[in-house]
Amino acid sequence: MIATGLLALAWLVALVTPSESAHEAPFPVAAANGDEGVGRNLAVRVDEVRKAESVLEDGWTAEGNWLVVDLEAAAVVEEFGVSLTLATFTVDGRTYRASERPRSFLQAGLFAGIPQTGSLAFELADDVVAGTGVLRFAVNADARLDSVIEVTVDLAELETEASVELRPAEWRSR
Repeated sequence: MIATGLLALAWLVALVTPSESAHEAPFPVAAANGDEGVGRNLAVRVDEVRKAESVLEDGWTAEGNWLVVDLEAAAVVEEFGVSLTLATFTVDGRTYRASERPRSFLQAGLFAGIPQTGSLAFELADDVVAGTGVLRFAVNADARLDSVIEVTVDLAELETEASVELRPAEWRSR
């Protein structure tokens, strides 16, 4: 009887004990599409998410299965060397990084209180047409022990456009 009780107690302790990597996990900040998510040193608002068969950027074009994200971002406190470094989309267990092929908002320098707008393009595998995924944004590529802005996207709700032009990175005053 006592052995069974101790075994049950050990099982409960194992369930509630955090993993070894939990002490350095990022701090997720959930934001809905159109709402601003504010982390330690990053504020992001996703304005629009679109699917496209091709993307255009200042004379450059590429066909494929694209997810285009129009967003606004700014640093919150510190601005020296701050840029939107981490931009990923995870769906069905696969993670896609924002494409570096077109000039986009990726790596754009951010300043405190002065938002910039622009687009990011994610080139998805051809078979990714539906499913619920998560956009993640952070100022550090290694987001451990830092905040990460997360926005949920349902791909089934998006119409696929033939072509989408990426917005250039621009300053926006509030």
